[in-house]
Amino acid sequence: MYELNKILLTLLTIGGVGFINYIVTDQLGTTQLYKDANQIRLGYCLVWSLIDYVIYLILLQWLKYFVSPNWLQIIVTLLTILIVWIGTSLLAYPLHWVTHKFYDWITDHTKINKSLKTDDRDVWEATLDKANSDNTFIYLFTLDHEPISAGRLDRYSADEVTNFQINLLPFPNDKFERLKSYDAVQRKVSASKYREKHKVYEYANFKQNFVAIIVLPKENS
Repeated sequence: MYELNKILLTLLTIGGVGFINYIVTDQLGTTQLYKDANQIRLGYCLVWSLIDYVIYLILLQWLKYFVSPNWLQIIVTLLTILIVWIGTSLLAYPLHWVTHKFYDWITDHTKINKSLKTDDRDVWEATLDKANSDNTFIYLFTLDHEPISAGRLDRYSADEVTNFQINLLPFPNDKFERLKSYDAVQRKVSASKYREKHKVYEYANFKQNFVAIIVLPKENS
């Protein structure tokens, strides 16, 4: 029974802890996997699992001199999970940054296709990731230019099949008075004085039938 438990705990550590790495990096926003990315996600978890297993073996060898054999596997497994969770939380951002910088350097200094990018975000998220939600204004219309909503950006998301969601804060009673028609918004954002201070994007989504006019202050774009 002891050997069976040992095998099960080892397999759990090898195969399961990698998903903790993925969950943490995904929640922190450093993992961007879109569309049908299940195989990529599995490979990502397996790579992390190899690192996690090394941690597991090191703990196993170190603690075997201090912990009873009956509790050794359980304690090592729990410690591995704790270290992986804390370590991934602390290292997710720097590892993400280093990886992007390294791949970008490789593409800049080799004959690799320059269209290859380490950032595979959807256009929706790539645009809104530049935004400062306190100062980003979004006007939503159907493809026929019928108004849907308008306001300050609060939160946004996209799932693997590019179903987009967004929270907007209604405009307060100030100079950013809501403009109801598409033509009125276009006149406002197309003015040269307005363009001097704002970066304007017009995003069209033909699947979900909406157009978003996204206005960002130039200092945050």
